[in-house]
Formats: sequence, structure tokens, C-alpha cells
Amino acid sequence: MNYILDSYFGFGDNIYHIPFVHKLAQRGEVFIYTPFPELFQFPNVYCMKPVTNLKLQLKNMEGNGLYSHGHKPNGQRIRFNYGEGLKDKLTIIQSFEKVVPLNGEFFFEFSPKQSAKVDEIIERVKASGKKLCVVRLPSVRKEWPNANRNGKMEYFQLCINALKDRYYFVSVGDIGNAEEFDGIEPHGIDERRDRHNVNHLGIWDVMDLVNRSDLALSIQCNILPICQILEKKGFFIYGGYIPHAPLSDIRLYQVGYVEPDPFCFCVNRIREHLCKKDIPEDRILSRLEQTIG
Repeated sequence: MNYILDSYFGFGDNIYHIPFVHKLAQRGEVFIYTPFPELFQFPNVYCMKPVTNLKLQLKNMEGNGLYSHGHKPNGQRIRFNYGEGLKDKLTIIQSFEKVVPLNGEFFFEFSPKQSAKVDEIIERVKASGKKLCVVRLPSVRKEWPNANRNGKMEYFQLCINALKDRYYFVSVGDIGNAEEFDGIEPHGIDERRDRHNVNHLGIWDVMDLVNRSDLALSIQCNILPICQILEKKGFFIYGGYIPHAPLSDIRLYQVGYVEPDPFCFCVNRIREHLCKKDIPEDRILSRLEQTIG
């Protein structure tokens, strides 16, 4: 049996596809439409270019030599959808398993290539005598604006202040192009690498940076699955939209997080209101220290 997988195009979503593509490839040929063929270099897997207008995805697809040529997709068509699973309180992984059962198998590995840009950053981190913390600050992406998912910017400043004597902070993202900060940018960042075309780090640089970090401090975004697959410490500050539980799984590496209580689970009405995002500061700092260990 062969399979055609035409599913989510988000970088984080594609990371969560890995166990299932790996499983299907043991049964037959898999043709996956993905903007990130680097994640699926398995035997029997053929990566095809999807149609999308998303900026990060288009950039990674441009001139990418990992796409298959001369293979015509054929087989059973598969599409994942975790939207329905969220309503049933399933994790993303459990939702995908409704379509492709893993039967106890769970391949979830990826080794990013080392980046020369990251090599230079690491030298500066070493010179500082501190540990490395990768920071992804709250921002709103114009391609799919959703401010509700962002934790409050002031909470990131709180964490930065608490860690400033121990950590060297490098911010990542893509501000000034299709994104803008959701709040007043915090002070205390040692290297701002989130500016478009100004010291900007691409997605694979970011993945390598996280892989060599001691901690990631982030909103709910693709940094979460990056930390999970690389088994790196991460601390995530939530706003509303989707709580942490559906984004985690007992088979995934467990990261630290803090979220409002009660949580505004507004995935189906994100444009109707603004979530209440208040979290006691002492809880944030306590959970942060627990994560650091």
C-alpha cells in the first residue's frame, strides 16, 4: 500500500508528522507534500512541493534539492486534522493516531546540521561566562493573526530579569516583515536575532541554536515541538487559545510551562474576544526555577 500525505504546512506540525511518516514508510511508499523535506529523509519517502503562500515555507522550498523528481504520487490519500481531536481532549499525537495507528512504535528523532552563524553566537556565549537561553517573544504573524495565544510580554520581562545573571539571551523570530511584537519589547536581550534582514536567523539556524542551548523561553509556537524532539529544556508562557495538555504527550519530552487558570480554551472563537491572560508572578517564577532544575 502506498500513501499520499497532504496535511498541515506549519513547521511545528510537520515535526509532529515524523512518527507517522516513519510508520507509513514501513508499509509502502509515502508521498508527502511538505515545505520541510529535511524532516522526512527516510527510505520509501518522497517529498513533494506543496502549494502555499506562507513566507517561511516558501523560503525553505525555494531551490530545495531534497524534493523528489520523476515520482508520481499514488496511493491512499491521508490528511491529519487535530481540530476535532481537541474537542475530545486528545493530544495532537493521539488525534493523528486515529488516522495512522502507531501500535506502540514512536520514532521521534531529528539531528539539525550545525550552523556557522550559531558557531559565532556560541563563542560569544562562552565569552560571557553564562548559559544560553533562546527567547521567542510574543508576536503577531500577519499571515494568521492570533494574539490570543500569546502570553503577556511583561511576563517575559519578569523571566529575563530573574535569569539575567545566569543566562545570555538570544531572541529569534522574524520581526519587521510579516510579524510585529505583541507588546513592548523587553530589555536585557543580549543578541536580537529576530529582525528581518538584520542578523536574522533562519529556521534551521534556530533549530541548531535551540539544540545547543541550555534553555528556551517562548510563547506557544514551533519552539515547543523543537524542544520536544531535541529533548531540550524549555519554558513556555501561555495566553489562551490552546492549553498545554493537547500539545504534549506522555511519549514527548516534557517541558516547563505556565498558563492562566482557568484557561480560555477559545480555539473555535479566536476572533470574538481577547483572552484573560493573567498569571500570578510568583507562580511564573516558581515554575521557571522548577524547569531549570
